[in-house]
Amino acid sequence: MAGPLFDDREKIITFFQSKGILLAPEALDLMLKRSLGSLIVKLYNDEISQRGYIEVKDVLKLITEPERKDSIVKEIDYSDIKANSSVDDFRRVFVSRYEKLRKIIVTSGKLREVSSISSVKRMPKGYVKVVGMISDITETKNGHKRFRIEDTEDFIDIIIMNKNSLSKELLLNDEVIGVIGSKPEARNDRGKSEPVIFANEIIRPDIPERTIEYTGREAEYVGSISDIHVGSKTFLKDYYARMVRWIKSSSDESANMKHLILSGDVVDGIGVYPGQENDLEIINPYEQYEYLAEFVNDIPEDISVYIMPGNHDTVRLAEPQPAFNPKIREMFMKNVSFLPNPYNLVLNKKNITIYHGMALNDLIELIPGGSMDSVGSAIELMLKRRYMGSSYGGRTPIIPSSEDYHVMENVPDIFITGHIHGHYVGNYKGVRYVNSSTWQSQTEYQKMMNYSPEPGILTMFDLNSMSMIKKDFSK
Repeated sequence: MAGPLFDDREKIITFFQSKGILLAPEALDLMLKRSLGSLIVKLYNDEISQRGYIEVKDVLKLITEPERKDSIVKEIDYSDIKANSSVDDFRRVFVSRYEKLRKIIVTSGKLREVSSISSVKRMPKGYVKVVGMISDITETKNGHKRFRIEDTEDFIDIIIMNKNSLSKELLLNDEVIGVIGSKPEARNDRGKSEPVIFANEIIRPDIPERTIEYTGREAEYVGSISDIHVGSKTFLKDYYARMVRWIKSSSDESANMKHLILSGDVVDGIGVYPGQENDLEIINPYEQYEYLAEFVNDIPEDISVYIMPGNHDTVRLAEPQPAFNPKIREMFMKNVSFLPNPYNLVLNKKNITIYHGMALNDLIELIPGGSMDSVGSAIELMLKRRYMGSSYGGRTPIIPSSEDYHVMENVPDIFITGHIHGHYVGNYKGVRYVNSSTWQSQTEYQKMMNYSPEPGILTMFDLNSMSMIKKDFSK
């Protein structure tokens, strides 16, 4: 919060004088010109305190120096995660999800006067608005959809009549929704019946319409690739080498690529599936990361590289996954940062939400007629639900903590996933998204599933416009 302290020349001078710090006039002019606000506090550090004065170069360093390394380390706290978790531990993460998504729903406009479920149950009848987490989705003998929602204190059943178009809506266990409807008067023919709500409208957290206005500034591209699978015999090193040569050439769009994201499964790992050792060129996982580092460190140093783990990497399988350990990190150059999975990365004031995407498999199976080609529908389902995980009990393992990190609290400007090994780009309400391409050829498992990956594609998003570029290095 900037506050009145930093919007006035005299007040800034007084603040630093109280700390015993002198300001060069040019430095003060630059602070005011750039409207640094509360960032000015960061100029009071040990180095400047010992020196006793602030120069223009100190202000420029504050403006240009990326802050991501501190935020990456501090944003997600895994210290409260236990090796042996109880039911209460899992309840905490569900409550966290409910409260985060409830907040998004009730601030969307239609549900500002939302009631608790317990207060609705006490009402004799009437028009109601409630928010809850879904469970027990069934169909009545008359074809009406029936499901239960619960908040932190109580539950109630919801009925959607079969003539209502809402009955065709795909609802998933554990998603949080708002319901607008009516509570009928209880029947007394056989004692008090269980209260229900007849739904007229369902409100999801959803994504508000987004736009990235064309700024007129030079393009600043974020590149996205995934599922490199270094160490596998099927790693397409020639495709990767072509990409790096193109980046180094600084030809056409490559000159404006400033960031590159590797969204998981960067190595093939070991013990991920039975007989994997037969598919590996490099058996030792740490040697796989050393080989990966050779490829990543070949990327020009002026490009910021971000690496996230996936289900093949040497971190725990259960989500959320922590960033790589220091032994792996030290193999890479200083322009490489390491992210947990999932993560919201802020670049040029744009939210880049990144998730490796293991839950996409679960969601694809829940979509009627879904297949690997339905990955776009699965991604849009995540955006509509503002949630990157799947329902509890699916194939995506989760580990409980006091906070659910799969909730999209920040509305993405760009949403990046991987895992599927296909390549799909789309736009949902102004949110550009991609299921990023793999750098591994078709595996025996994929042949058995009759699935053909789309390898060797770099996807680039401009942070200063809605431009998106697809570069295919498989040809």
